[in-house]
Amino acid sequence: MGIMNALGHTLMDNDALHFDSAAALSREEQKLVTLSAPLSAFNGDFVNSLATGKSNDALREGVAQVWNVHDRASFEEVAHRLAEEGQRSAYQPVWEAITATDEAVQTTHPLLKAAMEAWFPAFFQIKARNNFDYRNLASQARALGINLPQLLIGSRGWLEAIRLRLHVQPAQIPNLVAWDAVRLASLSRWAVQLGFIDRVEFVDFAGALMPQVRKAYTAWPQVSAAYIAGGLIWNASEAREENLLRTNALLLSDVNSPYRTVAFG
Repeated sequence: MGIMNALGHTLMDNDALHFDSAAALSREEQKLVTLSAPLSAFNGDFVNSLATGKSNDALREGVAQVWNVHDRASFEEVAHRLAEEGQRSAYQPVWEAITATDEAVQTTHPLLKAAMEAWFPAFFQIKARNNFDYRNLASQARALGINLPQLLIGSRGWLEAIRLRLHVQPAQIPNLVAWDAVRLASLSRWAVQLGFIDRVEFVDFAGALMPQVRKAYTAWPQVSAAYIAGGLIWNASEAREENLLRTNALLLSDVNSPYRTVAFG
């Protein structure tokens, strides 16, 4: 969920990573700012600083519009909701269906796979249905605003891109806690810049989900992969997919990226 969604992907200044030359962070702040990097890169914000590089007016407008956060009380309410619940539990059965369908694709003979992809793309989700209750899951997904058949077919492309561009296998993503954790760390950064919380409070708010992140993943690219998966379950579009994959790949390729300079553990 990027704060610039309303302005459109084409207006984002995210062709390269942005850095704050004056950034000075403690070790724990570095880890939590790096945790926010998948969204910072997507939004075109600084990836190495508590500051975003945006003006307070622009940031305040975006946070109010997308998150309905406009003061400390509303920030605390949203931060608590992300830490305690977020969307990770609701999305978990959907993610398991996606990975089961992907497994069906990967274990299908190449000749049959090519034929089915061309003529009967639903073949793979049918093959995978022994792993989940499709009818019940489809009903749950509709309640979340998710078109499950479309998502299961569309996810094949971005899962392959995650393999190729982030070097992460779906099996390395047991859950989508990163989707909530990245957004919580980002929202906490914005709250510091806007004066909703003091800097000394940043680590406690932003780090509420860090123990779960460390338990779920072993490296920053897995955080990016899980964040992308959560973002495309939440709101899939061709432009969003391209921007998420491209900006998160920058976090791996840029020699100055915090993914290269800040240890995960």
